[in-house]
Amino acid sequence: MKKSLFIFSFILIIFSFSCSLNYLKSENSEGSIPEFSFKNARFTKYEASKKNISLSARQLEQYKSDNAVFAKDTEFKTYDKEGKEETSGVCQLMAANTNDEEYSLYGDIQLNLHKQDMSISADSLHFNKKTEQITSGKNSEVKLSKKDISMSGYGFSASGVSKSFSFSDAVSGSIITKDGEETDEQED
Repeated sequence: MKKSLFIFSFILIIFSFSCSLNYLKSENSEGSIPEFSFKNARFTKYEASKKNISLSARQLEQYKSDNAVFAKDTEFKTYDKEGKEETSGVCQLMAANTNDEEYSLYGDIQLNLHKQDMSISADSLHFNKKTEQITSGKNSEVKLSKKDISMSGYGFSASGVSKSFSFSDAVSGSIITKDGEETDEQED
């Protein structure tokens, strides 16, 4: 019994010393530390002497290594080439890749697309500026209002190029026809 207890203790000691994880080691890489960090920030971007984007956030961080920008409790507006407001919105968190012009929005999103007379609310959306596509996750509910249409569904995508939108899964809502009659629609 003493011999087996000694062997067990010896094996336990060997395993405890041979562990390769170093919990005290921490690395400070350039990618993990923000280049800039602002509280209660207001930011306006101009192109060709015209306002292009305005953004305010409770906290804003920019990372140099991967051109990433993160903003918390964000309100933003985008403008067209004539300086007219194109889009306005709010969200709890925004993650942006400025090189690829891709933006992910999270938490209590309210988005107004003024030229399309459309408003969108969701918990997560992704916008690709180069392709002018807005998408949601397949399991993320999106509510959309546009003139005579009010609907909600899952798997939302919208194209700024074709000015169209679609849902890939479970849609419900109402459409008001030209004669003023309201039609409830539900599709699974």
